[in-house]
Amino acid sequence: MGLSAAMEIGKNGLNIYRVATEVTSENIANVNTPGYSRQRVVLESAPPTNYNGFPLGNGVKISTVERYYDGLLQKQLVNAQTTQGYDTTKSTVLQQIEPTFNEVSNDGLGAAISNFFGAWQDLTLNPAGSAERQAVLSRTQILTDNFKAVNTTLTDTINTQNDSLVPLTDSINATLKNIAQLNGQIKTTELVSGNANEIRDQRDQLIRDLSQQIGISATENSDGTTDVTYADSGTSLVTGTTAGSFSLSTNAGTGLYDINVTPPGGGSALVTPTSGALGATVDLRDTIIPGYRDKVDALASTIATTVNDQHKLGYDQNGIAGADFFTGTTAATISLNTTNITGTDKIAASSSAGLLGDNSNALALAQLQNKKVMSGNTASFGSYFTGLVSSVGLDVQSAKSTEAQDIAFTKQLTTLRESNSGVSLDEELTNLIKYQRSYQASSKLITTATEMMDTVMGLIR
Repeated sequence: MGLSAAMEIGKNGLNIYRVATEVTSENIANVNTPGYSRQRVVLESAPPTNYNGFPLGNGVKISTVERYYDGLLQKQLVNAQTTQGYDTTKSTVLQQIEPTFNEVSNDGLGAAISNFFGAWQDLTLNPAGSAERQAVLSRTQILTDNFKAVNTTLTDTINTQNDSLVPLTDSINATLKNIAQLNGQIKTTELVSGNANEIRDQRDQLIRDLSQQIGISATENSDGTTDVTYADSGTSLVTGTTAGSFSLSTNAGTGLYDINVTPPGGGSALVTPTSGALGATVDLRDTIIPGYRDKVDALASTIATTVNDQHKLGYDQNGIAGADFFTGTTAATISLNTTNITGTDKIAASSSAGLLGDNSNALALAQLQNKKVMSGNTASFGSYFTGLVSSVGLDVQSAKSTEAQDIAFTKQLTTLRESNSGVSLDEELTNLIKYQRSYQASSKLITTATEMMDTVMGLIR
């Protein structure tokens, strides 16, 4: 081993610490890049050679450039973001419909119900009064308008959730395709012993993004690719470099979208999502919001039925038996029966055809307000609606609280990931100085060996 070997070691050191500096520079440049995992150069001694029977080293070599990555933490983040995606979507939509049941103002459905029966109570004081009778008709119109307004809001929200499935599934499909493409790039790069760390980071970020939309599990293969499986059905979504897809078809019975999944090998199957933003959207569309609408429909139907039954027991100002006061039995269809109630004289306030100034039937109609005819004859109209308002409010508060907990948990996991895989500028600047000094030392080694070589050449001359 001579001076030429020392110069070679110095030359090799220059190359090694140049690469180390490049890796450090890459870390510093990506300090704010979402999903980036810091990298480090793993150095090891170069294989030694024997010289006069003694093993002498040949300097340093790069074993690998590895990234700081925690597979368990990645899995926890994926699961946490799936839960957060569901709860955030649910909370957002429930907060949008909450004002529909907000009874702080005096013009909501609850107030309209109270005012409607209050108009009948006022009519008992002056059964023949034209103004009181007109008030009954006016309050009836306001009541039915409020029912229809609530129904419209809920129905529009259902349709909005249905329509949102189009961009949501398009986004999912695009992400699946990108994951498959990155799988191909990683596989190709690592087959030729290349460094695919940055591509792996991009793929992991896409997997975390995807997990907010649907529940998934990811499995890394020996060739560097990652397979993705749909947690709700066990269907494969990404296999190597091939991606599956979600598609929508219109259900002939409901007019809403059905969701289908096609795995990479083909063969579409109907699925019912239950997790992630997609699962929340379907639950809101098919279960949660229709549940509220069904309760409003039950209230409208019972009011219409009980008022009609009682109204037909009375007589109008012409001595004619009362007709149905309402038509329709849902919040969308309930209306004043304008076919039979053509004027104020058609209101059947009396209980006797011969006593046109009697108020008995009007009083019976007013008393329906406090009669327990809802929820299996356990609640009045007012208490039933108050219970519905409270239920919606509790659902909103629960969703907001759950969302806040999810955000806090995900933030904690993200902080753990950053502490493990994130870039620390202080650490990188320390490494930069260390590699700079090592580079200078390698340069000095070459300079010294050159001077020694010059001395030897001078002796020869």
